Amino acid sequence: QGPGLCTSERSGVHGAAAHETLSRFAAMGGVLGCLPSAREQGRAPRLRAPNASPACDVVVKIGGSACTKKAVFETLNEEALNASAKQLGALMRDGITMAVIHGAGSFGHQQAREFGVSKGTGGEGVPVYPLTQRLLEGAAKTRLSVTTLNKHVVTALIGEGLPAITISPCPFVGTEKKKLLGGRLPQGAADGVVELLKRGLVPVVHGDVVLDEAQGLAILSGDVWMVEFCRELGTRHAVFLTDVDGVFTAPPTEPGAELVREILVDPETGELELTGVSMNCASHDVTGGLKAKLESAAEVLLQAPSVQCVFIVRAGSDAAAEALRGKIPERGTTLRRRPASKAS
Repeated sequence: QGPGLCTSERSGVHGAAAHETLSRFAAMGGVLGCLPSAREQGRAPRLRAPNASPACDVVVKIGGSACTKKAVFETLNEEALNASAKQLGALMRDGITMAVIHGAGSFGHQQAREFGVSKGTGGEGVPVYPLTQRLLEGAAKTRLSVTTLNKHVVTALIGEGLPAITISPCPFVGTEKKKLLGGRLPQGAADGVVELLKRGLVPVVHGDVVLDEAQGLAILSGDVWMVEFCRELGTRHAVFLTDVDGVFTAPPTEPGAELVREILVDPETGELELTGVSMNCASHDVTGGLKAKLESAAEVLLQAPSVQCVFIVRAGSDAAAEALRGKIPERGTTLRRRPASKAS
């Protein structure tokens, strides 16, 4: 699900406690076990040529809160979605190329949770096939839900003049214990995205039910795609579109909540330097809340050397228009690498 980063829902972790929690993310990806950290991959990454041109200018994630009403089952946030589509259409007309990921929000998560799709068979021992009828039903219903949302997102993008083409992960991208096989996208999938961009198309991907070698089935989050697109495509910046202005020190509806303008990421460990953030994870979000979004944003900076900044901004805002063009937004949260002189 996309970064509904600090909503009005109550959170149990905030301020200094949030900073302490986030500081433990030195290995990055350990909380959800879905992001492939460099230390866990056990293999050399595919390297882009140092002077290679980026396959696209920006990677954008339309968060679940920016395309759905997360508290209302399978309900679109048409205002935010249309605002995002309009901004991306303007971006394309300015000659800026992009790849798009969208969250699931109120689509898919509840079915996945009800039927235990994310856990699959549990990962203990070799999965027995065919899978149980309940798990199969859950996979089918979850995928129907997320692809229904995808149709709405792509329709909105096409309506604003973007030649959007959906890339569905299942069954072409697989996992093992919820992690990408080999620690990254299959070469064919990465090459396919590049070829779409080369022809002027706009690739659009979503979180999905995927085949997992250890547990039969799993959920591959859109946040994983954010990391993979950024490092495979050589983009210069990444943008998370959400329903609030960025990361706050508490839910933004609470008195005294302040916008965190900048978060520094240690380029070696992924440790985040910030003054305090309220964590929020709705009960139906099976891929994680604010922790996962910050983890994903930081992982982009760890895994994608070409990316200079990651922006978290409100969909449809002036800040989003700035961030999509690689400018530091006046009102938003910017993540960047901690300067070497400060790293210790």
